[in-house]
Amino acid sequence: MRFRVTLAVHRRANGGYILPYDYQHAVASMFYDRLIRADSSFKDLHDQVGFKFFTFSQLEIPRRRSLPEGLQILSNDAYLWFSSVEPKLVRVLAGQLLREPDVVIRGVKLRAVRVDLLPSVSFDGGTASFVTMSPVLLRTKRDTDDGIKTWDLSPEEKEFEDALTRNLVRKFKEFHGRPPSGEISVESIPRFRRKRIMIQDTSHRAYLMDIQLRGDPELLSFAYDCGLGEKNSMGFGMVRRG
Repeated sequence: MRFRVTLAVHRRANGGYILPYDYQHAVASMFYDRLIRADSSFKDLHDQVGFKFFTFSQLEIPRRRSLPEGLQILSNDAYLWFSSVEPKLVRVLAGQLLREPDVVIRGVKLRAVRVDLLPSVSFDGGTASFVTMSPVLLRTKRDTDDGIKTWDLSPEEKEFEDALTRNLVRKFKEFHGRPPSGEISVESIPRFRRKRIMIQDTSHRAYLMDIQLRGDPELLSFAYDCGLGEKNSMGFGMVRRG
């Protein structure tokens, strides 16, 4: 289940806000704040180690200018999508954003003026063409001269596709308490683009992409709801149908 929130941008006289490029952590913090204020039991979600089973998109800003220090927002509105396999999580957050509509993301003042709950999507045919709405992050450990290091995988590397499907199956098993009834595979990744993102003090190399998957419809739906790859709850791996 997912929603889209329309955010009105507070006007400024000096030509628009500058949004720093690394804003995902601020968005995640805002979502957690709203959830916990609506229902204190969601603090357990914030504190738990492991998968959180939600994801969100990059900010969609229709008119913007890229500057060295960030994105200059020239639009009156911006948009965010939020998705989770937990319908309660989606509904509670959507309602709280309307009750507490004023938000600040890295110094940019916004106001939630509309929240649209979006219809469910099925993948009964066993195939899915996805376009990422936030970049996919996948990592591995590699032995280097300086010891074991964490390495961000690229779609050009042979480990990437296997890491993506294993991650998805692992999330599914943790959420449902059982393995999926079928398998899933990557058919192709015809286009991708690297994007560096800083989360607190750590730089990540993640990828926006078009990706075609084939397999168990239940796994495809799970990927649509929870996202692909790692750190979904920090704004990585959200997808839409291509």
